[in-house]
Amino acid sequence: MSSSPTASWFLYPTPVHSAESPGKPLAKKLKKKPAPHGGNGPQQPRRCSHCGVQKTPQWRAGPMGAKTLCNACGVRFKSGRLLPEYRPACSPTFSTELHSNNHRKVLEMRRKKESEETGLAQPVQSF
Repeated sequence: MSSSPTASWFLYPTPVHSAESPGKPLAKKLKKKPAPHGGNGPQQPRRCSHCGVQKTPQWRAGPMGAKTLCNACGVRFKSGRLLPEYRPACSPTFSTELHSNNHRKVLEMRRKKESEETGLAQPVQSF
């Protein structure tokens, strides 16, 4: 087997270098993301359509479309447990008399409200 210069070229290809810096390989170009909402005007801060919170780790789909619910409300909506009495504790509309962030307590609040409307005061079962 003969060792020619072209044979080693196939085994060990040389990296492509940029013209500005011959010693460094080319870096991938980053794509610019388009500005949301068309760009130029002042942007309204995004709000959760259920609880009104502005800061969340992830925006989720809700009954009004994509990215309309905060993470907490979106998870509850997807599981079918997003009720009007539910609010995350960090929500600006949270009131301890009207809301809870615990599903069991929300159900108890609903039972109590229904029993007051019907006039029959039934004891609430605890689990």
